[in-house]
Amino acid sequence: MIKLVATDLDDTLLSKDLTVTEKNLKAIEFLKQNGIILILASGRPYPSVKKVAYDLQNFYPMITYQGALVYDPKNDKKLYGCEIKPEDAKKLVRLAKDEGIHVHIYIDNIWYVEVMNEKTEYYKNLTKLEPHRVENFLEFIDRPVTKVLFFDEHERLKALKERFPKDFSKKFNIMFSKPFFLEFTDINVSKGNALKFLTEYYDLKREEVMAIGDGDNDISMIEYAGVGVAVGNATESLKSVANFVVASCDESGFAEAIEKVFNVHF
Repeated sequence: MIKLVATDLDDTLLSKDLTVTEKNLKAIEFLKQNGIILILASGRPYPSVKKVAYDLQNFYPMITYQGALVYDPKNDKKLYGCEIKPEDAKKLVRLAKDEGIHVHIYIDNIWYVEVMNEKTEYYKNLTKLEPHRVENFLEFIDRPVTKVLFFDEHERLKALKERFPKDFSKKFNIMFSKPFFLEFTDINVSKGNALKFLTEYYDLKREEVMAIGDGDNDISMIEYAGVGVAVGNATESLKSVANFVVASCDESGFAEAIEKVFNVHF
């Protein structure tokens, strides 16, 4: 019996236009009516995920920053955290500067940038957050950093990733959340580890947990859950580890997954 459902947001629960389909809303209502815990699990920062949660009237703890932080939105309490050391964050910033890559960082749930441009504007529209501009990251960073994000063309980021120093793989969890977003968190960060924390937090078993996603950053979560589901627009690597594949995010794949597992129809 599934008692907890964890879902990615962008391109999974949310359609490509960042809305929730009517059928997905019915599925969420079904979970509420039956006391099933719904966990939103996203690479987005906490304030952005919290906005979605409040729109959905879903107040369970949420997995944010790819699993770096788990927050309770009812009181803004941090339940779990795992962040990048300042000196390691500066290594990433130096690399981005050397390569001419657009970079932004998160510290204490605040989004920081050095420059305001079309990439900043795109991310602002995606997350509904306001950026805070600073002159120089290398002088500014003096506290643990939750996430560092490189924003550029996929092929460029992919080629850069292949040239990373060997110690990067020991320090950072490196993943694409979108083809043009290469994200860095602490090596111990993953949605899977955060979901494991919440499973234990609610005193549940893995077999009682279901996870739904679309990206490679969701693989750890899909593998951890007793039932792992890929939406139709998911990466091939995610589909290969899922228990089954449903319709795309634009075709209410989330609701289809709930229908299959709970034997209902919306």
